[in-house]
Amino acid sequence: MPQKRTFCQPNSPESSWIRYQLDLRNITYDVVAEKARRTAAFVSLVISRKRNSESVEAALAETLGYPSFKHLWAAAFVNAERGAV
Repeated sequence: MPQKRTFCQPNSPESSWIRYQLDLRNITYDVVAEKARRTAAFVSLVISRKRNSESVEAALAETLGYPSFKHLWAAAFVNAERGAV
């Protein structure tokens, strides 16, 4: 019997780092969602890279103090590689 395919992938270290940074600052997904005019569930999907949204990415970057999501993701990549979670 063929194995059933799943589309859910484990969270990347970068996604976990972004979640950790939000937790450190006591920032909920609702805060980011309000800025982006989306739902908290959608914010979670964007953080886990299952969906794309420029408005959510911009809201995340702004909320965490980065000039763009590209910069935020780069910081997440570097820090996740070092194990700084």
